[in-house]
Amino acid sequence: MTVQELHNKAIEYADLAFIKKFNGKLNVAIELFSKAFQLEKEAALQAQNENIGEPTISVLLKSAASLAMNSDNFNDAEKLICLALYGSPPIEIAEELRNLLEELYFQRHLKLQGISISPTELQLVIAGRGIGYGMAKSELVFDKLNTFEKLTLRTAERKTGKPFRSKGDVSKLIKMNFQPYLSVPRAASFAFTIRLGVPADQLKLEGFENSIEIIEDLVDNINLVNSGSYEELSNKITDESYFKNFISLSKELAPDGEEVNLVGLTILREGAPKDVQFTRIRSDIQTNIFEDTQSKQDKDNKIELIGRLYAANEEQSNIKLKVEGTGNYSISVPEGLGDIVKKYWGEQVKIKGTEIRPRVVKLTDLDPA
Repeated sequence: MTVQELHNKAIEYADLAFIKKFNGKLNVAIELFSKAFQLEKEAALQAQNENIGEPTISVLLKSAASLAMNSDNFNDAEKLICLALYGSPPIEIAEELRNLLEELYFQRHLKLQGISISPTELQLVIAGRGIGYGMAKSELVFDKLNTFEKLTLRTAERKTGKPFRSKGDVSKLIKMNFQPYLSVPRAASFAFTIRLGVPADQLKLEGFENSIEIIEDLVDNINLVNSGSYEELSNKITDESYFKNFISLSKELAPDGEEVNLVGLTILREGAPKDVQFTRIRSDIQTNIFEDTQSKQDKDNKIELIGRLYAANEEQSNIKLKVEGTGNYSISVPEGLGDIVKKYWGEQVKIKGTEIRPRVVKLTDLDPA
């Protein structure tokens, strides 16, 4: 067969594989992806032998590598990516190949190779330019872990029927049952095994969810944020304060697209691993979900400010922002957004909100400046 005929046949198998995967027939999908990979690999190597030239050769090699990854054939995928980079791919194709290689390493860690987890555990993987082999910027890792802990405990409070906690610390009973505990990190993409609660065989207390249910709910909801399915998420988290809190904390957990490109979660569901690849960068996550309900006047009074957080009044739920050359603003913090405000205490931040009175702003979003 010619290169074009091999490629066309590979695409046919790949299309069928994606349909089977969408319908939940994963084993059949993997077999079809494997057939597509073999054909695309043959097309790529034939194109190379016939010296067809670029960008055809590198595009076919990249396509074959991608199909290899879909069929869980990571070794061949790595070889094909390296072979493509060893050639003379155009700059934009070379960048795509490097990104694919990074995704390959990330997926390899998600597959729990040599690692076993229980249903009350999950694997958290952090990958990107700020993560090296066995080394990582401490602020990147600790920031993600701290945010994950907040998400876990907030989920536990919500699932056990607790009203949203605007002030004070987490109850001892919640901490005892659902406090995350970490394994020693593993190298390359930083990977941790996280277990909820101290007891190995946790009792299900009256009015309390099991750790397995907490983990599954948390991972499912992060997946909804990653896909932008906010309406579906709001149907699951009906309390507005918990909903806003989950969105804002998920935004903190999300990759920044620069030093962290991928955050992965792997759990066991019905005995099989389930992966969630959190790839939506934080700037793409919508936090002002309830903006459509605002009055026209509120929408006209939208404001963005950059300044330093320098004072807070917990009783009145507001913070002070010092804006250079403009003066100070009082920022009203809606219930649900307090967790992210504490993180940026004393730092330069960008505030988005509605100016409800002169120099008084109702917060809708906060980012590091």
